Amino acid sequence: MSLEAAGIAIEGVSIAGHESYFKLPGFRSLLEFGRAPEDTLGYGTICLTHGHLDHAAGIAHHASRRTLTGLGPARVFAPAEAIPDLTVWLEACERLEQVRYGTKLEAAVPGESVALRRDLELRFLPGRHRVPTVGYLFTEIRRKLKDEHVGRSGPEIAALRDRGMDVTRREEVALLAYPGDCGPAIFDAVPALFTARVLLIECSFFAPDDVGRAHAYEHLHISDFAERAELFQNETVVLTHFTLRSSDEEIRESIAGLPETLRKRCVAFLPEEGVIGS
Repeated sequence: MSLEAAGIAIEGVSIAGHESYFKLPGFRSLLEFGRAPEDTLGYGTICLTHGHLDHAAGIAHHASRRTLTGLGPARVFAPAEAIPDLTVWLEACERLEQVRYGTKLEAAVPGESVALRRDLELRFLPGRHRVPTVGYLFTEIRRKLKDEHVGRSGPEIAALRDRGMDVTRREEVALLAYPGDCGPAIFDAVPALFTARVLLIECSFFAPDDVGRAHAYEHLHISDFAERAELFQNETVVLTHFTLRSSDEEIRESIAGLPETLRKRCVAFLPEEGVIGS
């Protein structure tokens, strides 16, 4: 599926237990590997939330194909706890192929951040799932002229800079938050989810009798959103990671039943026809 949420393009597939990956062409980044289909190979920055295979299975295939096509090693962010096993996995595949991938595995430590571009920062968020998990927040970095310098001429500003004066202030705009698979504890752990321009978040279950099942496996149920409807300040909330237990009709009806303040912000990231089993 592909959609545009608050001006941000999101493409990919997310079906719980089957495959999840999202291409963010505007950020030149890939969320999760899925099975590493061919159209993900051009992405050299990958944000892996956790090691479940519907999210991580494609890591070695992605690395191998990039090596074969001369694209160079990818930079992969992942939970620190998962790095040793991911390293062993990649090294085993390198031995099988007798090829060096050179993949750069980097620990995504909650609270820390890295610059992807001069104007784009990637922050690492705490996760709340049944295996080590991290989330990601893409933040636009802007430099604005400090209030005391507003109205000065260009040459005056340049002269101040020449004297070593910092004439600008840093402004941050939270563009897209993605917590990966998570239970309802994520909302207390990461309040920034409510204020990002776009929230890309799982909603794996919809049937009333699946609430216990969802929470037992640390996933979200549509009722978790309804209970917090007034908290969402996002321009767009993209619900994803649906299970095959829910039909498209059930998903749409459940979203339509949300309180209006949240319903008008929500969109379902539904798989395109023919994706399952492809």
